[in-house]
Amino acid sequence: MQSAAIRSLEYKNTFLYVVIREEPGLGPSKYIYTCGINLSRFCPLSWRKGGICSNPAVRGIQLLRTHVSAFAAKQGMIVEKAEGVDPTPFIPHGEGWYHEHPLLLEQAAPEKVRELLEFSVMDLVKTVLVVCVPDARTPAAFPDAAAMQKFLESLAIAEERERAMAYERGSLR
Repeated sequence: MQSAAIRSLEYKNTFLYVVIREEPGLGPSKYIYTCGINLSRFCPLSWRKGGICSNPAVRGIQLLRTHVSAFAAKQGMIVEKAEGVDPTPFIPHGEGWYHEHPLLLEQAAPEKVRELLEFSVMDLVKTVLVVCVPDARTPAAFPDAAAMQKFLESLAIAEERERAMAYERGSLR
């Protein structure tokens, strides 16, 4: 008996991840959606940008679930909480990762899953940056994971530089 290959789309770098993996054991056209954000990598961008107990990176990943559900529904998918799914195999190794509970996508065509991946990454980055670096221009074309990491690192370096200059001017306490 020959088994079919499991389709998996993964977008991972040191700042964020989105994994959409086919789950044939659950039935045809069913995928598990997981995502997460590395809070320690977003610290330079989110420092002093939210209120007490309001980290823009955490809020961004929380809002992403809602945005993904709405986007997927418009694409004809059924979205629900994935019960009994352990997200551990999808989570990158290391400290600082925050993730939401996985979602189950039903009636998901492979081409729509690709669109969902791209939407997810760009929506998450835009949602976080609108608070952290409102003037930042996100890439117009969908960048690969390494290019997105470079983009976010450049913003973090600029924010660190600005914070150091403000400290030297005495306007930061």
